[in-house]
Amino acid sequence: MTLRVHLALASVALLFSINYILAKLGMREFAPLSFAWLRIAAAAIILAIVARDPEPLSREDSRRLIVFAILGVVINASLFLLGLSMTSVAVSAVLITSIPVFTLALAIVLGYERASGRRIGGIALAAAGALLVVGGESLSGSRSSFLGAVLIVLNCLSYALYLVISKPHMARLSARRVVARMFLVGSILLLPISGYSLWHERWAEVSLRGWIVLAVVIIGPTVIAYLLQAWALRHADSSAVAAYTYVQPVLASILGAIFLGEHVRPIVVLAAVMIFAGVSLAGRAAGPIAE
Repeated sequence: MTLRVHLALASVALLFSINYILAKLGMREFAPLSFAWLRIAAAAIILAIVARDPEPLSREDSRRLIVFAILGVVINASLFLLGLSMTSVAVSAVLITSIPVFTLALAIVLGYERASGRRIGGIALAAAGALLVVGGESLSGSRSSFLGAVLIVLNCLSYALYLVISKPHMARLSARRVVARMFLVGSILLLPISGYSLWHERWAEVSLRGWIVLAVVIIGPTVIAYLLQAWALRHADSSAVAAYTYVQPVLASILGAIFLGEHVRPIVVLAAVMIFAGVSLAGRAAGPIAE
């Protein structure tokens, strides 16, 4: 891999890690669903300009992208921000790393992948780590934190399902074009869900800092990160991408401690080790996900 690819992947990891902190700060002034819709809608406008393509999508692909947008944008964005608003950065970041193993589990269930003892063991270990986080929040955390952890897990499952069912079509479609269309459709579908929140948002009370945070989230962890990731995935092995993904919980937890004063509990660290080990075990079993 070239230095440019390493820099791109490192930038994506840093931007996604910073996103946890910025989203937490932004949701001090915006309601989570308002923040989610503004982020998706603004990103859709920018991506529509950046990823212009005169050739129209087929009717079948347009229908598929509606499903992709529901799973990968509407459910993903809303549950992630709602969950993050209720629990800590460390808990959210650790649970997000379970997406690869949830993806593999769903691919096996849907017949895209073959099961093996090692893969099943890795899936079980990572799932146990995720359950440990959720259980720990139910015992040691508040009811809000427990619910937030559950929403993050549901968000991971939705995104994993999107990855599995979209994989066969991504090879023939432009990644930038797919992401741009998904954000456009997602912003439309998310509007009725966020409508009540947007209508009752206290816009006059949102400070300049709140708008700046929102703008940075839209430009950095959303548009730039998605485009960099789409470019890097064409030049990097999946193992390299995964390695940078697992940097995120560490960076996010450190940033959360510095800027938000959060503390990482030992049970979250133990769960992170279990999830990382489970994903590594399942991923080494037999080639790439969704062949």
